[in-house]
Amino acid sequence: MQTTENPAGAIDQKTWRERTNSELEKIVQLFSSKQLPDLCAKALINAPGKPSSKWSFGNQLLVLLAGTSDARGYRQWQEVGRQVRFGSRAFYILGPVIVKKLAQADAPDQDAEPDRILVGFRTIPVFRCEDTEGKELQTYAPIDPPPLLEVAARFGMEVKYERLSPGMYGVTDHTAKAITLATEDWDVFFHELAHAIHRTFEPKTGHGQEPEAETVAQLVAATLARLYGRPADGFSWTYIASQERSANPQSVGRLCMRVLERTRKVLELIYSAPGRPLMDGPDVIAPTAA
Repeated sequence: MQTTENPAGAIDQKTWRERTNSELEKIVQLFSSKQLPDLCAKALINAPGKPSSKWSFGNQLLVLLAGTSDARGYRQWQEVGRQVRFGSRAFYILGPVIVKKLAQADAPDQDAEPDRILVGFRTIPVFRCEDTEGKELQTYAPIDPPPLLEVAARFGMEVKYERLSPGMYGVTDHTAKAITLATEDWDVFFHELAHAIHRTFEPKTGHGQEPEAETVAQLVAATLARLYGRPADGFSWTYIASQERSANPQSVGRLCMRVLERTRKVLELIYSAPGRPLMDGPDVIAPTAA
């Protein structure tokens, strides 16, 4: 049953700690005991499209390394009413070079379609959105914004909604201090928020996903999802199992136990940011049975 708190007299830090620890322990116990089906797919937002959302993963990585989430060619910016600022420098992505070639045969079919063959790549200059000016770009406003957005702001993170590559629901850019979401599902925001906070006390050690860091983020997400009445146990179990590369509940449970203290620390920091209190407490708390 959900209970609504008056923000002026919201829960104190001790109550927050007790409730988060209780739900976290239930989740770890549950994940260690049985495999959970992921029955609900994430609903993707219908945000205005960007050319880069159709680019290869490698090119999208080049966009992130350039410190932006939106890059386009000179004419593409003109098509949306924006102009590249004088003196701005392009960076380059790679585009395929495709040639058409008819199949060789003793009696070629005159109606046959020519084969398309990749013969190499060419560089394509593109410009960051930050290096353009003009008409405001369309943005997506969530219908059902998640709680704890103010926590992200306290940690200096901008939260925005955009289409991402297929299979990606959210991404955190620690350099640009931005969380980008492709779904309104609250647990995805909680996951990315956990990444942002986790990195304040444990910097990333390499490139790509790190199983323990991903598990911290998803355990935080699963805990907060329960507290705010939007359980995501099945998705969370499947995600953590994929990080462990095992569908064995005992293996999943061991991974959860390895990161338990770091997960608790992130949950504690969500209540109180470094140096000052964040919020009076969540305005909706939904105790959930294991």
